[in-house]
Amino acid sequence: MASKKTAKGAVAVEDAIVAGKETVEGAVKAGTEAATRALAIDRDQLKAATKGYSEMTDFGKDTVEAFVAASSATAKAVEAINAEVLAFGKSSFEDSVAAAKAVLAAKTLKEVVDLQTEYAKSAFESYVQQSSKLGELTAKLTKEAMEPINARFQAAVEKFVKPLAA
Repeated sequence: MASKKTAKGAVAVEDAIVAGKETVEGAVKAGTEAATRALAIDRDQLKAATKGYSEMTDFGKDTVEAFVAASSATAKAVEAINAEVLAFGKSSFEDSVAAAKAVLAAKTLKEVVDLQTEYAKSAFESYVQQSSKLGELTAKLTKEAMEPINARFQAAVEKFVKPLAA
């Protein structure tokens, strides 16, 4: 009888060992699958983060390039405006010298008054014309200088705002 009990006990221990082994194997398999899924998610997140970082770096680089282009356009604009102002100043000075010589060469008071009136009228017309020209030049050059920055602003709206609105 003892041997039957021993045999039954051995079978029970063997069954327990098999059941334990299956439980451990099932747990290892479930753990391995969970770890594999977690690694796949981490890889996907890493790829997405790397892609996002790369996009932000490229966007920042393009923005810096836009500001450099705008600065270059601004420098050219200031140079053009300065050249225009200097040319006008030189022309005005030459006109003033010519008018002064004419006034000094005048023979009568009426001739002096007429020369001075003529000079004042032409100087005023020249000033108005130059002011208009500088206004147009400034507007044109400001538009050119702002084009790269406006383009980057539009790109930022397209990239960051529109996806949020959708």
